[in-house]
Amino acid sequence: MAQVAYKIDIAVIGGGQAGLSSAYHLGQFGLAPGRGFLVLDKSPQPGGAWQFRWPTLTMRTINRLHDLPGMEFAEVLDPGETEVRAAEAVPAYFKAYEERFNLPVYRPVTVRVVCGRGDRIRIETDRETFSARGIINATGTWDAPQIPYYPGREAFKGRA
Repeated sequence: MAQVAYKIDIAVIGGGQAGLSSAYHLGQFGLAPGRGFLVLDKSPQPGGAWQFRWPTLTMRTINRLHDLPGMEFAEVLDPGETEVRAAEAVPAYFKAYEERFNLPVYRPVTVRVVCGRGDRIRIETDRETFSARGIINATGTWDAPQIPYYPGREAFKGRA
């Protein structure tokens, strides 16, 4: 029996910095949260890969963490704090960001298959199936980095 696919315009795959930034701009361009665009995130809560960072990584040691569009990171920090744990502060920022801009983040959901279906794209997850006009791949590189094929790479043994 064929599974029903929920129709959306744009699926954003990944709820980290790139995914939230993309979702923000889709909303700014007039797409409606939910039917117009949806963010699919495998993490159990806001924070992208940051929620799984080392407890010793503090905001003083993060290199060049940038604000997301439309909201400064400093807005969620206690002004008296001089050092905060990244695994706590960044997820708090992402959560506040999602709420402020009413971003439709669906989690936890794991995307299993993305394939063409006529003039649409089918996105099969571990929970539902979606049909989209387009996708934005914002999955990042923390979990399963993709190494592109380069001719001769299988023969390369490293430098002597």
